[in-house]
Amino acid sequence: MKRMIYGAVALMLVLSGAAYAQITDMNDVQLYDAVTGDPISPYDGQVVTVQGTLYVENGTYNGGTHYIQDATGGMNFYLTGAPAYVYGDVIQVTGEVSTYGGEINIYMPSSYTFIEHVDPIDPVTATIGELLSDYEWVGNYVYAEGEVSSVDGNSKFYMFDGTDTIQVYIDDTTGINLGAVAVGDIYGVSSPCVVYNGEIELKPRVQGDLVEDPSGDTAPVISNVAPLSWVGEAADPITVDASIVDDLGVTSAMLYYRDDAGDSTGAFIPVAMSNVSGDSWQGTIPGGMTGRQVDFYVEASDVGQTVVSPGDAPAGWYETAVGFTSIYDCQYADPDLEYQGSSLRDKVVSIRGIVTAGTGDVGANSKFNLQDGTGAFTGILVYEGSASNYVLPGDQVAIGGYIDEYYGLTEMIPHNGGAVYIESFGNDLPEPAIVDTRVLADNSLEDGNGILGEAYESVWIKTASSTVLDTLGYGEWIISDTGARADSVVVDPIITLSYEPIIGDQVTVEGYMNYSYGDYVIVPISDAGIVTGESAVNEIPMPAGGFRGIAPNPFNPMTEISFVMNHDNIAQLNVYNMRGEFIKSLVNGPLATGDYVMQWDGTNHDGQSVSSGTYFARLRIGTEVLQVRKMSLVK
Repeated sequence: MKRMIYGAVALMLVLSGAAYAQITDMNDVQLYDAVTGDPISPYDGQVVTVQGTLYVENGTYNGGTHYIQDATGGMNFYLTGAPAYVYGDVIQVTGEVSTYGGEINIYMPSSYTFIEHVDPIDPVTATIGELLSDYEWVGNYVYAEGEVSSVDGNSKFYMFDGTDTIQVYIDDTTGINLGAVAVGDIYGVSSPCVVYNGEIELKPRVQGDLVEDPSGDTAPVISNVAPLSWVGEAADPITVDASIVDDLGVTSAMLYYRDDAGDSTGAFIPVAMSNVSGDSWQGTIPGGMTGRQVDFYVEASDVGQTVVSPGDAPAGWYETAVGFTSIYDCQYADPDLEYQGSSLRDKVVSIRGIVTAGTGDVGANSKFNLQDGTGAFTGILVYEGSASNYVLPGDQVAIGGYIDEYYGLTEMIPHNGGAVYIESFGNDLPEPAIVDTRVLADNSLEDGNGILGEAYESVWIKTASSTVLDTLGYGEWIISDTGARADSVVVDPIITLSYEPIIGDQVTVEGYMNYSYGDYVIVPISDAGIVTGESAVNEIPMPAGGFRGIAPNPFNPMTEISFVMNHDNIAQLNVYNMRGEFIKSLVNGPLATGDYVMQWDGTNHDGQSVSSGTYFARLRIGTEVLQVRKMSLVK
């Protein structure tokens, strides 16, 4: 097959550092069975050195995948924690040849060296038929055109050239929106040619890799739409940046926004965008928002065409949170309900906290734990798919993104790698919450006490002195602070510990709580998390207190809110509406130990009656308890 030779990468012997390296052609490494497409690389399992120009950056698809290309072909290498290489960087990579999903690659290379920076490469033009008939295209940066024959949501579409059809797959980390792609449209697609489970497909990197009607006067292409900061207070203005290119020149660009209280209704307000440099355009949304988020989209025009991004705007839009949400509000679940997921699932939020388990401490370089307090519902797992951030315990981090549930585990999903902001380093870690093993392991309503373990999901905790009851293999073991199996919890270290559990040992365990395969488990991240023998102390404090109930609920005109104080402490009981706006304070000051019942008559702090709807009672006891309960006022 024909290959396009370009630039300095045609050299096969390159001086790198102080020694020559023998460079292997990527086309020689990328060998597939011409009939079945099965990888048959003669270098499979061997260590090779390849060198090429980067055309897919780390974080485009996930945290680790890069694509490079030399004069003979292209391939991907997977390397988590790689430097921030950019388009046009020439990189020399040494590592073992392997396969993933049927595609030949180099997984976790043993060495990688930046050689120089050159102009980004151009794709090689091919027909759909050529791409599908020759697996040696796999790994190459290509360009193909065709008519859209079907669209499958926002994840893929199929392109037909009159004879052959190819799948164009949209990875959800790219931010590409298919709202403007419709059956019958003609598109040109620039993309690496990839293979997954035997199927050749195109996998564009950014919105600009999709060009509608490429043979005619092309409409403006809008890509990389994002606020300069994904986190900010409601009072802060929001500057939105976008890349806009056009063959005839952009005549105007507009930013449309609306203040969204969570109901996703209302008119969008236009703001003119300015060309700040090159293809970069910016517009600023004024501050002073009253809602929880801001919705926005971008419109661009040339001499005869107008396009929007996302492509289905204003029916679709981008969104960013304004103001910060506590991790408690993201995590809280009523222990008396079967569903223990977040009430903010799929909602855009900004959170801030201290890292308790850093990059790599939670099982992958794309994950870490964040906590903004001590105790119940104060911790959350952050899953950032590009793995482009490296954080350590003690870092204060602010994040903009979405709340999600993954097999019962609540997660914060950042908008992208750039939506994670390390604000300071070396902060004091939250004190571990000392919790009964029975509470940590409780994931059932059958005992009549509610589901108690959920409150400590992703929270940094410590057990009281406990007995090792059993070992499970694979590094896992079981402990109980009462000695009863019914009160036990599994310990599942993230590393191989120096301590080897022996049945009957007395230990305290410190780490974070994880929800794995339907069970809560304690995850120590170092040897310091295990204390054995007489040093393992029993110190479970009595809880500070909390709600007992709200009745009647729904109510009209009055309801009673009952709670208990187990110690003398400062208490605050406030009422808020659905928008989080303060309505009335029922308690605000020191209270003695005991049971309390407070009445709310449906009025605000001015004594005026409020309207029918949903309200929230929030109880704070010292720094130990923060609980929220829902109330319904029906008139």
